[in-house]
Amino acid sequence: MYGALVRMVVKPGKRAEFLEFSRWNVQVAREFEPGTLRLDLWEVEAEPDVVYVYETYTDEAAFRRHIENGPVRKFGEIMNDLVEGWTMVIPFGHSVLSNQDE
Repeated sequence: MYGALVRMVVKPGKRAEFLEFSRWNVQVAREFEPGTLRLDLWEVEAEPDVVYVYETYTDEAAFRRHIENGPVRKFGEIMNDLVEGWTMVIPFGHSVLSNQDE
């Protein structure tokens, strides 16, 4: 598998818009990207303006297909309106062991 964990700091007052946009991205991944295994958004009570994005793919090719989809391209255009900053908590890389492995 191939994946990452990203910490996104959402701008004040933009959380609902960020999450609504993300719902579209998740829906597209679910319906049209069989190689996208997980596209999860997590919140932590102690960080109200932060959303963690956990994403895993079958391989790098599936990730490349994901970043070519409409929502990801659109997010590149509007990200500065929604997000103050972001950090790669776990940079993109390959898993070494998973319960998904056979």
